[in-house]
Amino acid sequence: MKLVKATMTCICLCLMIGTMAQMTIPKKAYWHLSGTAGKNISLSVNLVKLNDSLYANCAFNAPGHMNLPGTLESGKPYDFSGRIDANGNFQLKPFGIDYPVLKGHLQNTGTFTGDCEESKESKALHLELSETYKAGSVQFNVYFRQETVRLVKKTKSPVGKVNMALLAPMESGNAVISDTLRKIMLKVFGNSAYTGNNPDSVLIGNFRVFTTDYLSGNEDLYKQMPDAGALNWELLRYMHIVCNENYILSFYILNYAYTGGAHGLENLDFTNVDLKTGKVLKLKDILAEGRKQDLTRLLTRKLKLMNNIPDAQKLTDKGYFTDEIQPNENFYLTPGGIGFVYNHYDIAPYSFGATDIFLSADEVSNLIRPFISDF
Repeated sequence: MKLVKATMTCICLCLMIGTMAQMTIPKKAYWHLSGTAGKNISLSVNLVKLNDSLYANCAFNAPGHMNLPGTLESGKPYDFSGRIDANGNFQLKPFGIDYPVLKGHLQNTGTFTGDCEESKESKALHLELSETYKAGSVQFNVYFRQETVRLVKKTKSPVGKVNMALLAPMESGNAVISDTLRKIMLKVFGNSAYTGNNPDSVLIGNFRVFTTDYLSGNEDLYKQMPDAGALNWELLRYMHIVCNENYILSFYILNYAYTGGAHGLENLDFTNVDLKTGKVLKLKDILAEGRKQDLTRLLTRKLKLMNNIPDAQKLTDKGYFTDEIQPNENFYLTPGGIGFVYNHYDIAPYSFGATDIFLSADEVSNLIRPFISDF
């Protein structure tokens, strides 16, 4: 009898511990993770959880000329997305390419272990990631809002759908973080809809602007074309953290809007902040004086290399709007280098998609100012 009681007690304790472990996984969370994939590849991940959904920006770094999984560039951040279940089992896949795939288990609220699959044929690399916040990095709270508005008061009414995810710094004794950075991030995300200091109010303000535009832009059209699919609008606005270390924060707003027509439009809008001063960095702050034309030549050559275009051939022969790719203000910074992002129609037709040109730290070492070089 004592043995039965002891066994039952043990089972109950295990069930309680298992339940508690599940409860520790937050519904919304941001993790700044660092670790390894295999023995020699270091991995930095900025991961956001929204209920059972995950999205992340991952940068792989390999020593020397060691090959990375798939077709990845060392140091360049890539978008990943996936799912996590109630037990902490997760899977993340890259956007636009097949591999690598990250899968495994959330051991606790800040430790991920599993495998990095390079392909169907190759052996998976062991994955170890832990939450880390060294000096010069920031912890964030995540705010999420999902709303639907009906165009008319009917069951089969066209609808406008909104999904938004916003990150804001946790409370800090550092005024640059808790005040200056917070205002910058909320203002950028608010998109003029709301400029206050409350993240939930910023989300509400964005939804109100969307609702006003949706109703005013479609009520008359509905009377003429009640079955038109173009009356179903959609807005996705998500904040992504690209880099959060060494006193540099790079983030972007992914904004996708469908407001009728043949297709929606997606934009990636980047912001870079010096966390020591709270200053938003512009190109003039990072580029050494007199080196813009050198950077233009480097960007042009890299784009040709990315698309297997001979160096002597003009980009306009391949459908681009220009033969020289000049640096813009839509850039990101990472320890591995600098990326310049050109949205739809910036340098090419819509069918080309967005263009992300990443230049490694070695490639730009003589073009950027010293404090960025040290980063």
